[in-house]
Amino acid sequence: MRFEYEEMAKEYEDYKRKQEFKDNLHLSTDYIDWMEEFTKSYKVFATDSFLYDKDKIEDKDKNNIELLEGLFEAIAEFADKNYITPKRSDYQIYYLLKHNNIGYKIGMDYGQGASFYCDRLDKPEKDSIEYKNIMSGVKLPKTIQAEYKLEELKKYIERLVEEDVPVEAIHRATDSVIQKVKVKRK
Repeated sequence: MRFEYEEMAKEYEDYKRKQEFKDNLHLSTDYIDWMEEFTKSYKVFATDSFLYDKDKIEDKDKNNIELLEGLFEAIAEFADKNYITPKRSDYQIYYLLKHNNIGYKIGMDYGQGASFYCDRLDKPEKDSIEYKNIMSGVKLPKTIQAEYKLEELKKYIERLVEEDVPVEAIHRATDSVIQKVKVKRK
C-alpha cells in the first residue's frame, strides 16, 4: 500500500512539474537552447531513450528529456489555437518546429503506451511552427483570416435557418462537403 502511495505521489509531482514547465515555456529560451545543444550529440531522442543507459547522460539532460512531453503539449495547444493540423503516420503524431534555422520533429509515438520524441532535421521544413510564435502566443495571420471566414460561414448558416432550411439538411450538406474534402486531402 505504501509503495502505491509513493508511486502516485511521484506521478503527481511529475505531472505538476511538466505542467509548470509548459505554462512557463514562454518565459525563456532555455529549453530550446538546451535542445539545440543536446541534439548535436543525440540527433534523435525520446522520453524512453535512456531508460537503461541513465549513466550516459547528465541529470540536467535526464530532467529536460522528461520535459519533452510538456513541449509537445505546448506546441499542440498553439497549433490547435492556430488551426494547424498535426502530422500523422503509423502510431505517431508530430509537429514540425523551427528555431535558429534548425528544424525539429517533435512528436508522440503511441500504441501500448506513449513516448515523446525529438528528431533534429537537417533543415527546417517550410510549414514548421516558429518557436518564437509559441513563446509569444501570437495569433498567426492565417488564423485571423480563417476566423473571419468561419464567422461568415456561421452567419450564412444562421440565415439559412431563418429561411426555414431544416437544420438536419444543413448538417448533412456541410458534413458531406467536409467528408469530400477529407478524402481529397488523403
